[in-house]
Amino acid sequence: MPMNQENDRDNHISPQSGDGFAVAEGASSSILSSYGWIALYGWAAMMSVIAALSLWPQGVVSDAHHLDKIGHFVAYAALAFVPGLFAKSTRRAIFIALVICIIGIGLEGAQALLPARVPSLLDLAANVTGGIFGTLAGVIARPYLKSRIDQFLR
Repeated sequence: MPMNQENDRDNHISPQSGDGFAVAEGASSSILSSYGWIALYGWAAMMSVIAALSLWPQGVVSDAHHLDKIGHFVAYAALAFVPGLFAKSTRRAIFIALVICIIGIGLEGAQALLPARVPSLLDLAANVTGGIFGTLAGVIARPYLKSRIDQFLR
């Protein structure tokens, strides 16, 4: 018997008139709920603000008393906290922390390409420490906020 859409058990999506494809029976039509999308857009906005401030020609926070290091730490901790909440395994949490650290290293390194900015190893250390701390805080907070987080994923 030739294989077609009706008798192919591995066929998970099927063409549909209109939007192109329909989701297989029993599958969720969206990976995230509307709340999940709001969290994702909020995280992307936060990432955009951090990137813009990191690459802004003049420093935004005073370097007096190393206040900018606190700003770096808090910004990257906040950036890592939300994905840390959604990490369902240790492997994912480590991956999230690595990605946030790479973002921090990359943005600090990009300052070397700007004429008015100078990269700093202390800023880089604050970025990486904040990323790791934020991920850990999210993972630790997850059991306490599990019911709320599950709402975001439904």
